[in-house]
Amino acid sequence: MRKIRSLVFFDMDGTLLSSNSTIVPEVSDAIRQLKANGNIPIICTGRAAFEVRQFMKECQIDSIVSMNGQYIEFEGQVVSNREIPADLCGRVLSYAQSRNDILGFYNYQEIALSEDQPLSRSFYQNIAAPFPQVDNEFYKTAPVNQLLVISHHADREYAQQFPELEFFITGEKSIDAVLKGGSKGKGIKSLQAKEQLDVPTYAFGDGNNDLTMFDVVDHSIAMKNGNKKIKEKANFITDTNDNLGIVKGLQKLKLI
Repeated sequence: MRKIRSLVFFDMDGTLLSSNSTIVPEVSDAIRQLKANGNIPIICTGRAAFEVRQFMKECQIDSIVSMNGQYIEFEGQVVSNREIPADLCGRVLSYAQSRNDILGFYNYQEIALSEDQPLSRSFYQNIAAPFPQVDNEFYKTAPVNQLLVISHHADREYAQQFPELEFFITGEKSIDAVLKGGSKGKGIKSLQAKEQLDVPTYAFGDGNNDLTMFDVVDHSIAMKNGNKKIKEKANFITDTNDNLGIVKGLQKLKLI
């Protein structure tokens, strides 16, 4: 039987990805070495699974906790798939429209946006991702695992309006929303329980939605480019995402 040395979770944007939203060769080489050494690298992201498949392929990563814990795969097999009810999606859409915000509907296969506006165009340009389809009735016929609010100003008003959802402010103009109780940390614990993985755990992150990862792993590593909260919570701070912070962190941990 294969012996698993550890589980190592990686946030994507600002962590595994460089500032131009690519994985540099030194980082992909390090992840492959990490895996060869008996560790399981796992993407842990707010993004949908289909958005990061190419990155996973580059690094030979087969496991993912996506959409803040709503959709989970372990070594290619689906572990969890939590969906937001259509009526709740509709209510959030109405509120977003009242604020002139844009709502994104995410599942593990595709994304749809409520509107095509300069605000949404600039958002996807900034994360170097293709602009999704526009369909404000997508949620009526397709499953939705996560909502994305693209706002002129990200604030806590959504959380006050919809207590049945968990909201994560991920940027000045973006908020992720999942079912109450959902988070990266809850996704990690669910994966460990369902797969009976009682091994050391590590997590690399840079932002607010990574805080729950740090709550549940044994060793937490913040990127130097991360925000103040994540740095304060980390066991140690590695270099930036543009200066091989992942490679240096894995070396310090003696995982590669």
